[in-house]
Order: sequence, then C-alpha cells, then structure tokens
Amino acid sequence: MFIQGPAGNIEAQWDQTPDAINTAVLCHPHPLFGGSMHDGVLQLASLVFNQCGINCLRFNFRGVGGSEGAHDKGVGEIEDLNTVVSWLANERPKQKPWLVGYSFGANVVWQGLKRYRAAQLGGVLLIAPPVGRMSFSEFESLPCPVFAVAGDRDDYVDTDAFLAWAQVNTSIISGADHFFSGRSEALTLALRSVLEDYAD
Repeated sequence: MFIQGPAGNIEAQWDQTPDAINTAVLCHPHPLFGGSMHDGVLQLASLVFNQCGINCLRFNFRGVGGSEGAHDKGVGEIEDLNTVVSWLANERPKQKPWLVGYSFGANVVWQGLKRYRAAQLGGVLLIAPPVGRMSFSEFESLPCPVFAVAGDRDDYVDTDAFLAWAQVNTSIISGADHFFSGRSEALTLALRSVLEDYAD
C-alpha cells in the first residue's frame, strides 16, 4: 500500500495480528547501506510486537523500494515518519502507537520525537541506536517512555554513552554486534521483556 508523503508516495505494509490492542510504526536502517522495511532485525521486531498483540506498520523511507523521492540525510526521513504517524492517527484515532527504529531508523525516531506530546505516543523502542556515530539531541523531557537495546560488540554504538543516556531505559545484550548476528533469540527476549512490562 502507499501513503501520500511530502516527497511522493511512501510504500508501506501492515503486519497484523488478530485482536490487536495497539499499533507500532517501524523505521528501517540506513537506506544507503541497503536498509529497507524488509530488514531482518525489523522483521524480528515486528514478529515480537505481533506476538504481544500489537499491529506493525512498516514503511520505506523516501527513495527506498517503491517510495518516491531521494535520500535526504535524515531530514526528509523525519518528515516521512511524521507523515506515516499522522496518517495512522487519522485511521486509528483511539490508539497511541509505539515508534520503533533500528540503527539509522532509531536516529530518525529520536529526532522526530520533538513534535509529539504525551497523549500521542504509547512508547518508543530504539534498537542499536548509533550513539556516538550520529547526533542524538538532548531533550528537557520526553513525551513517553523510551527504551533502547544494543549489543556490547556493536561498532556503531558508544557503549559508555549509551548506558549513560539520560531519560532512556537502556539494556545491553552480551555478545551482540550491530546486526545481532547469532543473538536473535536474546534480542527477541529483550524486546518481549519491554513490551510485556510496558505496552498496553
């Protein structure tokens, strides 16, 4: 399916589960390195959310797959995310969606948080956010609980800065790299732990 965005059509797809209680919007890793909504880590996250009764809306940033436009170094991608969330708010106005981002997608989610109020979001889950490689602006206050998961062998994450991240509930997966190679089960357990404790 397609959602009209600021740079043209945004390609998106639903991963739905019966009797879902909420929705999550998932943002993929860096487009210039092959990232798309079909990324394996994002698919795993979607499966976990579905198992916890949450529908997932995955989409491609501008210039990826069937989405129109061109890569915009994270600036236009924030607009893409906001457009998808606004579309979802019109479609399902009673829900407070989760925002989920992996790698580059985690940075887009974080930078896009400034436009949201507490009543609009259920939570945020950042997977392998590239703290130390990309800018993660500080906020006086966050609009919702934010959780972040990363591996202690991730070359794209400054572990010390990650663990000292103010206002963010962080957790480290031992032995995991940026792609969670061979550690998908540990990632599954970490994501499920967050959702079982905090999602509604």
